[in-house]
Amino acid sequence: MPDRYVTVGGVKVHYIEEGSGTPVVMMPGAAYNARTWVQVGLVKAVADAGFRAISVDPPGQGETPQGKYGFGGGLKFLEDFLPMVNFNAGVLLGASLGGNTVATYALAHPDKVLGLVLVGAVDLVRHGPQFKVLTGRPILLIWGKHDDVSPVDNAEAVMSRVNTAELVRIGERHACYLDDPQGFVQTVVEFLKSRVAQA
Repeated sequence: MPDRYVTVGGVKVHYIEEGSGTPVVMMPGAAYNARTWVQVGLVKAVADAGFRAISVDPPGQGETPQGKYGFGGGLKFLEDFLPMVNFNAGVLLGASLGGNTVATYALAHPDKVLGLVLVGAVDLVRHGPQFKVLTGRPILLIWGKHDDVSPVDNAEAVMSRVNTAELVRIGERHACYLDDPQGFVQTVVEFLKSRVAQA
């Protein structure tokens, strides 16, 4: 899969892209990078399902330097990055801190979100009632059965306010996609194909 680079806010951002159609932008957890979604098979599977898979190294991860985006600057980064890769509306997927980042973006720009996949996303409880703005949007929540980093309360904070959100438990740990890559990928692809409109 070809490595791509785009300069965003003075920062040379690395990402991997495959396929065409409705974009699915993937953000890794803080300890991982854009290649993580390649290694578990998600990028290829999403592209094969008829979507445009975009797996990005956020600032300070993988091949992307921190630049001007400090800790907590994920929302601003996505606001700057997404137009550079011609993302007008699509699906956002994020794990752990990356899940918090895509959720924050979705709350700020619900009109641009055709679907949301949150994987063990951290600190969602604090957004609480704000999730109501995503009512009607398809949301997939994936949590490990024994996630010791992000309690399932974070998933319940979304489900209690968005009736189109569903929770699936996969694997055991926080990075549940590493426990059962095949099951994880299959769950995401089925969600995309059945619940997200394709371009």
